[in-house]
Amino acid sequence: MGLDVGVPRYFKKILACYNCPVGCTPYSEITEGKYAGTKGAGYWINSVLWSGKMDVDEPDASLRFHLRANQLGLDGDNSSVVMAWAYECYERGLLTKEDTDGLELNWGNADAMLKLQEKLAYRDGFGDFLADGVVEAAKKLGKNSEKYAIHQKGQETVDPYRLAKGWALGCSTSPVAGRHMRGSVNVPIAFGPKNRTWNVYKYEDQPPIVYWQLRTKEIEDMLGICVYVGTWSGVYALEPSDYAELVRYGLGIEVTEKELMLLGRCAYNLEKAFNTIHTGFTRKDDLPHPRFFEDPILSGPHRGEKLDYEMYNAMLDKFYELQGWDKETGWQTRETLEMLGLDDVAKKLAEVGRLIEN
Repeated sequence: MGLDVGVPRYFKKILACYNCPVGCTPYSEITEGKYAGTKGAGYWINSVLWSGKMDVDEPDASLRFHLRANQLGLDGDNSSVVMAWAYECYERGLLTKEDTDGLELNWGNADAMLKLQEKLAYRDGFGDFLADGVVEAAKKLGKNSEKYAIHQKGQETVDPYRLAKGWALGCSTSPVAGRHMRGSVNVPIAFGPKNRTWNVYKYEDQPPIVYWQLRTKEIEDMLGICVYVGTWSGVYALEPSDYAELVRYGLGIEVTEKELMLLGRCAYNLEKAFNTIHTGFTRKDDLPHPRFFEDPILSGPHRGEKLDYEMYNAMLDKFYELQGWDKETGWQTRETLEMLGLDDVAKKLAEVGRLIEN
């Protein structure tokens, strides 16, 4: 990511939505080397994680991987995780060149990464083996490869769980499964629940911050507020009291910050209920993948960091308490849903036997 030698040296301009005060989308073009002619919009922190999952540190290959994912219609998180699983299985001898159509999936092999990306998109050969995701691929391969299949609730997750504990809690409990845009918190700010300071490395005080963040994100989604000027990115150009004013002056509806936060909680509970009805997710599905508890970070300034099972579960207990959910099952209670005015949701959960009666 260095300005002189990393991906930013390919940036040509910044794109922005109409009247945006930020501008978040770099437009890039590679004009030399074997990937010359590659151009397009976008490259963010997740993009580094995508190619980084395969230990590829060549900036031009990393940029091309991101841009081709967009062009091929691939979800970068999902595709990079299943590809990284294939790399690890290859390195461990669980897959061979015969399995991978001759691709040598050694860590850092950028050419193989880009070829495999194309095969995945077109369901070509070994790409078809991977195309249904990491859980299904691991089931087909067997050989205890499930251990290396990183997912949350069955969906691939590219996010780092071991260091920032609030990030781990937000990703694990997210109704969109393993994604960081529904409550994950990552910067040591003093905002959120007022006058509460916190440390990203500690378990203490994370649940209230996550609980606050998930509600503000729901409000931002409902109002069409971009995350880069709202609460999630840490910029805090706007926060819930501002949203109440915008609704008041823009729509003529009298609403308080407290009422908006309650609406955010309602929206999150609707998503939670949908998952419970259709999948039967329970508390165990709000736990991170076992590798995050078992395998520590091996190098760098945070070497040795991993999640602690007891501490994480204590954090989850507190999160459920704030939500008004049952700690044993992770399911919603009739009392909470009726308090939120979601009586019809409680009825549907009761019909499938997945509501906790108080």
